[in-house]
Amino acid sequence: MKKLMMVFRVALNSLTIHAMRTFLTMLGIVIGVAAVIALVAVGQGAQAQVLNQFQSLGSNLLTVSTQQSFGFRPGGQVESTATLTMADVKAIEALADAVSLVAPVYSSNATATYSGNTTRASITGATAAYATVRNQGVSRGRFLTDADNDQTAMVVVLGETVIESLFGSTSVNPVGEMIRISRQNYKVIGVLTSKGTSGGNSNQDNVIIMPLRTAQLKLGGAGTTIVSTINLQARSDDAMDIAQAQVTAILRAKHGLAAGADDDFTVRNQEDLITSVESTTGTFTTLLGSIAAISLLVGGIGIMNIMLVNVTERTREIGLRKAVGAKRSDILVQFLIEAIVISVLGGIVGVILGVVGAQVLSPLLGSSTAVVTPQSVVLAVAVSLAIGIFFGFYPANRAAALNPIEALRYE
Repeated sequence: MKKLMMVFRVALNSLTIHAMRTFLTMLGIVIGVAAVIALVAVGQGAQAQVLNQFQSLGSNLLTVSTQQSFGFRPGGQVESTATLTMADVKAIEALADAVSLVAPVYSSNATATYSGNTTRASITGATAAYATVRNQGVSRGRFLTDADNDQTAMVVVLGETVIESLFGSTSVNPVGEMIRISRQNYKVIGVLTSKGTSGGNSNQDNVIIMPLRTAQLKLGGAGTTIVSTINLQARSDDAMDIAQAQVTAILRAKHGLAAGADDDFTVRNQEDLITSVESTTGTFTTLLGSIAAISLLVGGIGIMNIMLVNVTERTREIGLRKAVGAKRSDILVQFLIEAIVISVLGGIVGVILGVVGAQVLSPLLGSSTAVVTPQSVVLAVAVSLAIGIFFGFYPANRAAALNPIEALRYE
């Protein structure tokens, strides 16, 4: 142990003699490690943000959506045929025992006004079950009830973006106020808990929720039974696949689809979406890390280059040490430790700069936070150590292999 400490002291003294050269050599490792840490942290932060957005939509969630068929009328206009109705909703409620809650939705867009202020918002017609299935809370007032839907009540719950547009600030409490949507008066009964954006550009707070039957009647027309999507909550995580299969079979039978015919609807499993997102963002993070790792390779080559220069400059020193009894292994360890010290110190500084850089880069790249994991830090330092050993071994071995007599004669 005492001998090893002496070797470290000699290595540090040797490196400080040419401090600027040592710093510039270390800089390659610093930049490489910092780039890897920062970019991987940004990638993992983006992945966590997207997954949180998906998970905020609800737990054990299945979504049934319309597959529209398009054609052309003689006049050249495009027409589409909706395939989901309230009859489908009732069939699922009656027959799908793996489904615990069913929350149909009628979606539209409309202009809302209040005291001269106007905004364009997404209108969601929903039932009371929507709050549970889609994990939607309220920060003020209350959410819709079954009675609101049964009575076709003219009431709405507003997202924060809508409140800011209509009332000038999200700090204003709009509960009890009357707003107009498509020339109809609606009473505000609640304020939705903020969910931010989804998919990077869809503002989940720019929404107005009203009773399903009200939306169908006022925005879809009298007698409308069409629904845009059907949100389902499976009874448990293990029942997700069963629920998906049951819903698919029920809708195929309800729509009279023959065996082998394509579905005219889509059933999306939340777990499948999350797995797909994890795979995509994971690949993106790996790509970022791989690109940044190239600079580590360049830094390693810089270490090898400088260590070869050191060996050449210290040839007579090596010969003298061998002449007074230094073994081949002593010389090898001496130069190898010098390379490792440069690499590991560069790695530690790089980790610090990478953590700071990740916090700066995240907002610039559209991510709310950077995720720096202990595993990535340990891996970065370990890679620095490995680079020091790998790129330092050849110069160290070359120094150890010098003939002492020829080394002493070297000019």
